[in-house]
Amino acid sequence: MLYAAVTGMKKLFELGDKRRAAPRREIPGNKTATMRALSDLGESVASGVHVIYSPVRLYLCVAMEPKPDALRAQIDADQRAAKGMFEVDENWSAAEVNARWAKRATLVDGAGHVLYGAVSGARGLTDVGAKEVFFEFGAMETYPEAMYLVSGDTRVRVR
Repeated sequence: MLYAAVTGMKKLFELGDKRRAAPRREIPGNKTATMRALSDLGESVASGVHVIYSPVRLYLCVAMEPKPDALRAQIDADQRAAKGMFEVDENWSAAEVNARWAKRATLVDGAGHVLYGAVSGARGLTDVGAKEVFFEFGAMETYPEAMYLVSGDTRVRVR
């Protein structure tokens, strides 16, 4: 009887050691990267990019803020459109300024060629906020050394 109790306790403690010793697994193909990407985008300024590489999608989050002059002009336009019916939210206006650049942005390599493998069938711009803009593209087997989000003559380095 005592032997069974000792054996059971020993197995219990060994199981606990195995749980603590088990290494954490990373899902193959998932990687993240964050880079500082100070870029003047006309009406907004991008300060950084967070990238998630998954086996299926490439997710980008660009941290950006509108310039004060562009924000003030957008707030004034929003107030004229509201005509006193409701209070104009500064965050809403900031998101509108950021959206003007982001709606036209596409993913290109260092030479400026559109990455059709990532862009084809992708959603591209998924969400716009007052402080960040989100993109979603298709995953590629290999990514070029340099990648940019480009809109007109402005760009943000994402890799």
